[in-house]
Amino acid sequence: MKVLVIKKNPVDKRKVDKLAKALEDNKIVYDILDFNMIDDFYDKIHDRNYKNSYDLLISLGGDGTILKGARIARKLSIPILGVNLGTLGFLTSINGLSGISDYIKKVKDKKYFIDKRYMLDVEVKRGNKKIFKSYAVNEATLLPKCLKKIGKYLLSIDSLDNEYNEYRADGLIISSPTGSTAHSLSVGGPIVEPLVNSMIITAICPHAFNQRSIVVGGDRELYIRILNDDQLIDVDGRIDKELLKDDIVKITKLNKPVDYITFDKNGFLNNIKSKIKNM
Repeated sequence: MKVLVIKKNPVDKRKVDKLAKALEDNKIVYDILDFNMIDDFYDKIHDRNYKNSYDLLISLGGDGTILKGARIARKLSIPILGVNLGTLGFLTSINGLSGISDYIKKVKDKKYFIDKRYMLDVEVKRGNKKIFKSYAVNEATLLPKCLKKIGKYLLSIDSLDNEYNEYRADGLIISSPTGSTAHSLSVGGPIVEPLVNSMIITAICPHAFNQRSIVVGGDRELYIRILNDDQLIDVDGRIDKELLKDDIVKITKLNKPVDYITFDKNGFLNNIKSKIKNM
């Protein structure tokens, strides 16, 4: 068994050494990748000649680290185990390194559950040309470039002709169920269990009181027409693209999920109960 460990920066060397010892005690081969090298590694694995030798990805950090790692895990078709060294850790399965050797042994013996998490496929078209494409674990957020300006967005569902609602707001968030506990939650969106096939649409400070969050089926196609200039699309807080008036943002669910390792069938609900209580 071979493991790829990605770690946030900075991380106490003693914590990295503790994880390394747990892997060595279980006779597991591993490589460690620093956070600032993740994007380069992600580009590397897209080479046709790249041959994957990893069986598992371990994310050592917080939710930001696991967001980066999820793209790699999906591309390599390997499960991801999140070890939380941050604050909230909604996406992680293990809180801290206490008992880490036992957890690693369980993984090696395949004594765990798989929690399938779907990502979002995000595309932007300008006229007939595709100018942007990315994948989101949590969400895609539309925002004005300047906080003094408002965003204007026209949402259509399944086709551009099927107009649903026009939003005047400080932004618009389209999140996956996994992302329902991230930015969407902070602006009043609902918490959605990851196994629910859905997408969540949440306006940020809408200028109409009746523009509440809406949860739609995960197999829908969402189209957002940008109605004014000087807008941005942000994907998982890691990549953004400037948008112009009449650009079309298309968001759908990716068919290939990311496999998250958990040791509790009710891990998500228990995690939410614990995190919310301590917030």
